[in-house]
Amino acid sequence: MKPVALSVVLCVLATVSLAQQKRAFRASGATVSGRVFCSDSNAPARMASVILQPADQIDAIHPGEDKQVSSHGEMVETLLDGSFTIPNVESGVYYVIATQQGYVSPLTSIYAPPSNQSAIDPSKPKKPVMTAPRITVQSNLPVAVDVAIERGAAVSGTILYDDGSPAGGVRVSILVRTKTDWTRLPSSPVASQSYSSATDDLGRYRVSGLPAGEYLLEATLSIQGMYYKVNEQNGTSVGTWPIYSLSFYARGNSRRKDATPIVVTAGEELGGQGIEIPLTKLHTIRGSIVAASDGHIVNGGKLSLLYADDRSEVGHTSVSKDDSTFTFAFVPEGDYILRTSGVDNEYVEVSNGPDSWPPTHAEPHLLRSYDTAEQPIHVAGEVTGVNVSAPDPPPLITKY
Repeated sequence: MKPVALSVVLCVLATVSLAQQKRAFRASGATVSGRVFCSDSNAPARMASVILQPADQIDAIHPGEDKQVSSHGEMVETLLDGSFTIPNVESGVYYVIATQQGYVSPLTSIYAPPSNQSAIDPSKPKKPVMTAPRITVQSNLPVAVDVAIERGAAVSGTILYDDGSPAGGVRVSILVRTKTDWTRLPSSPVASQSYSSATDDLGRYRVSGLPAGEYLLEATLSIQGMYYKVNEQNGTSVGTWPIYSLSFYARGNSRRKDATPIVVTAGEELGGQGIEIPLTKLHTIRGSIVAASDGHIVNGGKLSLLYADDRSEVGHTSVSKDDSTFTFAFVPEGDYILRTSGVDNEYVEVSNGPDSWPPTHAEPHLLRSYDTAEQPIHVAGEVTGVNVSAPDPPPLITKY
């Protein structure tokens, strides 16, 4: 499951450095003010977020493309009457982007194809019409604008294991079609809008603010490593890193190609979208990477588990100095190929700096690398004690 950079498309709105910008907000600029209201009720959009985005950058984005919006500026929140004011805006052409939980962000709409897109041609996504107001700002001249936001569709349901117990703490995400695959619909940190949700203790989830369109529903089981520190003042530092994950779709499928999309219309509340995770048919693969030359267990390397029929990736993991045994958890029954790339490392503890937590980290220094190895594996139950033989790399051939 290849990560896609769409997940950071909107994050850059607040984080791109000044050195990368062509536009800046300055004290001598103009003032943009107005009112945001909800189109479904005509009520003021209270405490909504409002930002300005350069129009040329937004217009350059096409569906299915991994293209960032790189700009920065001031974000304001509307008052209880829906009004807002953004001072010191430099001259230029902007879209006024207003967002609120449960309502459709115009930026998100750029990446969501129309609901009938697949019937047209999924390989040629149609560029949606930008719904946000477009304004022209001139030096020291005030601009007034009203902005309407539309209530988005919502998808809800329950994630269960096949023994009937609720799957609590499972991440449920909404995927949108790209030119070659499906990827997570980008969230909007500006409006605290997320298109994923963790299930509660009863396995329930709800994702709102969706534009009308076609989506995949994905539930992901994951194992993470974690460190934490609680100081004397009850301050807590927590860090996590991924170890292994596997996603499921409708009818317990673990492969996107077998998943059935869902279609939502504008403002629709689509319930009953559950996923059953086949707990009784999930197993563990555990083993080591062993050097073919002398049989010692290598202390570094990466492993990928591939479906045997099309060699698409099920998941990946690694071995390290802390655990030279690899583990693929909750693997569905079937035939696979285990691909490894092992190394021998010397690990040196390096300081993370004063008052850091953790205080050090292990820095690997490569001693020896091995050639890529592949091994077929059949999963019908727990598979343990697997030794994958890592061959020496082929000798270098010097040409004279």
